[in-house]
Amino acid sequence: MLIDSHCHLTKKFCPDVDQTLAQAKDAGVEKIITIGTTLEDSQEGIEIAQNHDGVYAAVGIHPEESCANWGKFEQLAQMPRVAAIGECGLDYKVGLPGQKEIFEKQIGIARKLNLPLSIHIRDAQDDLMKMDLAGTRGVFHCFSGDERYLNFILTKLPDFYISFAGNVTFKNASGLQQLAKLVPLERLLVETDSPFLAPHPLRGSQNTPANVKITVQFLADLKSISLEELSKITSKNAQILFGI
Repeated sequence: MLIDSHCHLTKKFCPDVDQTLAQAKDAGVEKIITIGTTLEDSQEGIEIAQNHDGVYAAVGIHPEESCANWGKFEQLAQMPRVAAIGECGLDYKVGLPGQKEIFEKQIGIARKLNLPLSIHIRDAQDDLMKMDLAGTRGVFHCFSGDERYLNFILTKLPDFYISFAGNVTFKNASGLQQLAKLVPLERLLVETDSPFLAPHPLRGSQNTPANVKITVQFLADLKSISLEELSKITSKNAQILFGI
């Protein structure tokens, strides 16, 4: 079994949900988390999850977005088939002003509702390491950073997982590949972040959840274990974290 722990299935990202899910099923992907980026996107993701077996939703406000109704956000987070809060986080490359406060609000809601976080961090690792994540759990999606940051997560945030997307397979990603080798198997998740970051040799095309198998195979080779073993481990990790 394979689980795509982070993708985007709403209409602004995915032109044909039914076809995409059929292709994923054919590739052995049995469970998928579709991730929210705005209130509207999150609500649509919940509807998709409620209408498709094996799909779960996350409710989140992306660092590039804002939220004008936190009451509505919290209501959505308590809907059936919601498995996480996210994606949320800090993005100092393209994110908006005030994103730290928006992230902290989502951390508080995740803590209150006992939901895991799906965290997006780009060019903001130092500030993340200063934030209060006590009483939370989750995943750092599409991991990027250095060994110091990775070691911080592994040692200071024991209830958080590290997830790798298709970019770990890129030919120019040797640094990221070395970091992936350092992540213990029991802390590892896999994702597509589709429609973004299609893995090599599909780089540049529209990514889909079916391609998570390529990333799992690449990571299995890095870890010197079989595809079947890593699929089983990462699926179990996702099931534990998201309660799916």
